[in-house]
Amino acid sequence: MSGVRSAEEQVTRQHEYIGELDRSLIDLVVRRSEAAAELASLSRRLGSPGVELARENAVLRLYHSALGRPGTSLALLLLGLGRREPLSAGEEQAHD
Repeated sequence: MSGVRSAEEQVTRQHEYIGELDRSLIDLVVRRSEAAAELASLSRRLGSPGVELARENAVLRLYHSALGRPGTSLALLLLGLGRREPLSAGEEQAHD
């Protein structure tokens, strides 16, 4: 019976660890999105396009080479999040 309890404890620890990783990933995605929005704003102030397709293609290739086809999908999501307008204080994001 202690083998089952040990396995259950390991499962619980793994769930907690994955939860920590998820929170870290969310924090990194938010920080990346904010940095991308700031970069786009700076570029537009200089009269350049807010989006550089060559750089975005490089990001897509990077994620694809590291993670395969799912990496490309992830990169597209990250790039899209970087184009969104930041939420105002007190404004909630609609849940899909």
